[in-house]
Amino acid sequence: MGSSSSSSIFVLSIVILFCFIESSSAQYTYSRFYGKVSLALHYESLRPCPYCSNFMVNYLPQIFSNGLIDIIDLQLIPYGNASITSDKVITCQHLPIECELNTVEACALQVWPAQDKHFNFINCVETFVYNGQQSQWRSCYSKLGYEEEPINECYNSGLGRQLELGYAKATGALNPPHKYVPWVTVNDVPLYDDYRNFQTYVCNAYEGTKPTACQAQLMEITSKTKSDQILEVTFMDETSHKTNIRSPMTKARRQMKF
Repeated sequence: MGSSSSSSIFVLSIVILFCFIESSSAQYTYSRFYGKVSLALHYESLRPCPYCSNFMVNYLPQIFSNGLIDIIDLQLIPYGNASITSDKVITCQHLPIECELNTVEACALQVWPAQDKHFNFINCVETFVYNGQQSQWRSCYSKLGYEEEPINECYNSGLGRQLELGYAKATGALNPPHKYVPWVTVNDVPLYDDYRNFQTYVCNAYEGTKPTACQAQLMEITSKTKSDQILEVTFMDETSHKTNIRSPMTKARRQMKF
């Protein structure tokens, strides 16, 4: 009788455990049993690349509101079409503020590792850029209730520049090399001009049970750029203004105060 009772308890325990697993949150299922999909955005911060800020402001936030972020490992790389000279000078593609904002956003990623916090800040900055009000980006601190000093310290200490050098290395390691920005990859595969359709690629790449957000996505890649269609990208050779960030080892090093 005791043996039968023990067996019943064991079976009941297995049933309860199975029900518990089945009722676990979607986040547990997505993250534990299946790897998240890597979504990387290589971009530059200033409006001379209007498509970067457009993507950041009008497309990327959707994954936070529809829950698709639960299956995404989001990587933001604020470097874009910049380059590095032989004496370690970072040369940005456009106006002087582009190097500044690239570094500020690199600092935000470092200072606020929580994804929602750094994304809110970068999105706020890029919203001002998108609206042609980039000179007002500092108001994002008060708007979001964020402390300004950690970003200032990161920028003025040279840490921000070191972070940018890291992003330069990551950008240079892209295979195939990036041709323009925004350059969006899903699991390291570039989407080229179809980057705005990134949610469909993410859903197709995810190997687990598709989340609800994927049900609203076309599961076939149907968006193809026609030969006469203008590409909404900024190429590396589209240079109008350049500015340099010099190595802290050079005699000409200067700190940029906010």
